[in-house]
Amino acid sequence: GMKRRMNVIMAMMHDPEILVFDEPEAGLDPQSRLLVRDFIRDTARHKTVIVTTHNMDEAERIADRVAIIDSGKLLQLDTPDRLKSSIGEGDILEMLLRGSEPSGLDRAEVNLKALGYAVNRMEDRFVIRARNLVSRILEIYQVLEVEKIHIREMKIRQNTLEDVFIHLTGKGLRT
Repeated sequence: GMKRRMNVIMAMMHDPEILVFDEPEAGLDPQSRLLVRDFIRDTARHKTVIVTTHNMDEAERIADRVAIIDSGKLLQLDTPDRLKSSIGEGDILEMLLRGSEPSGLDRAEVNLKALGYAVNRMEDRFVIRARNLVSRILEIYQVLEVEKIHIREMKIRQNTLEDVFIHLTGKGLRT
């Protein structure tokens, strides 16, 4: 942490017009991450700052514009909010399910899609996208209940930059 902070201080000594930070929060404790993040934001008010990172949360916290790059190719460049809204609006419901045969999960998926939900299924996990999702939870629960599917975990969230990255680059792991 201290070495990384010293590198930042040394880089600033020559008053450069452009600063480039590679993974600036990597390996830092929470307090140091806050200091670095604040420093980058303050510096970006009067200088050009470029941050490279694989951590989408870090990019979202620091950047006012984000470039999504895959295999050296620029896929998208925009504000974090515009990037997130570009892949769909609405809430995202992630559920880890148990208690049904695969055919019951298949039927539940078909029935949810028939009700207008965008459903992604990965074995016993459903990711559902819809507007006003909170007000429609009961409807989703009833579809699952008919198939005797129990919810082990559930969370509602908004799009993230990680969702954008996966949407633009594909879901599969690369070798």
